[in-house]
Amino acid sequence: MRANGTATTLPSKDLVKEINALKAQLKKLSSAMEADASEGVNRAVDTIGSKSKQAIDDMIESAQGFIDDYSDSARGAVEALTQKSAELRDKAHDSLVETVQNRPFATLAAIVGIGFLAGFLCRRPPSP
Repeated sequence: MRANGTATTLPSKDLVKEINALKAQLKKLSSAMEADASEGVNRAVDTIGSKSKQAIDDMIESAQGFIDDYSDSARGAVEALTQKSAELRDKAHDSLVETVQNRPFATLAAIVGIGFLAGFLCRRPPSP
């Protein structure tokens, strides 16, 4: 070591002790820095994990609200469609019954004609 520009000599045993003490202090410092870094990483991971969990929970809640809103409107549309189709079915039934009662022979002739037409179209071709 130098003091005021002059070299001072330490006995070699003292120098080895000083080097070993410096090594020990560097190891402690390195361990402390590693622990701090590890702790900081763990805190960052925990923070990111909690924020991402909150974001996912918010998205799930939003999606559930969207599904609830549209399921209610879809349910209303299905009910309206069901009611409309029931009304059409009833009107068709009433119209058919009325037509058969008013024109029984014409209805019978139409049914027979449709039967012959269906039989003609569904017949098998002659075998070769």
